[in-house]
This record gives sequence, C-alpha cells and structure tokens, in this order.
Amino acid sequence: MRVAAAVADLMLFSRIEAAVAAAEASLVRVDSPSELAPNADFDLLLVDWSARRPDWADALRGRTASRVILFGPHTDLEAHAAARAAGLGPMWARSKLVSELPSLVVANRT
Repeated sequence: MRVAAAVADLMLFSRIEAAVAAAEASLVRVDSPSELAPNADFDLLLVDWSARRPDWADALRGRTASRVILFGPHTDLEAHAAARAAGLGPMWARSKLVSELPSLVVANRT
C-alpha cells in the first residue's frame, strides 16, 4: 500500500507515519498535493485541507489515488464549504482522521 500525506503539522504527521508503519505500508510526505508527481499512484491520499492553496483543488482532481481524504478543524466551516464547492468533500475533522487512521490504512491495504 502506498500512502501520501500533504500535511505540514509534524505532530499530526507523526501519528500518520506511525499508523502507516504499523501497517507496513509506504508513506510520502509533501507540503502540497501539487508536489506529487502527476503519474504517481497512491492507494490513499491524506490532505490537510485547512492549509489549502488555490491550486490544490486542481492538483487533487487529477490524482489517481484510490481514496482521497481531506481533513481539518471541525470548526473551519469555510474549509468544509470550499471542499464541497471543489467537488472534493466532504472534509473530515482532524479528530476523525486520527481515530480512523489504523482502520484506514488496513482497509486500503493492497
């Protein structure tokens, strides 16, 4: 399984990294989805949508990940609305992502 994470928060990334390592999967960290090679294929792409930039929606629409999960603070209503408007939502709360990480990585194992 290949996982990519566009996550600037290193504390959160360490939790993602631990879950991926426990599942014996591979992980790539980037600051922006546009940093991922266009032809790179991932089973799971995690994106901190609260840190989004204007080009992120287009970069994500062109991805060939089996599953893309946007996440951020549950109180960031603007980010939730932007995810839906971009056709990429719904966005998950960070707490949901953290609690679901182990099952996400195992469920997406190939």
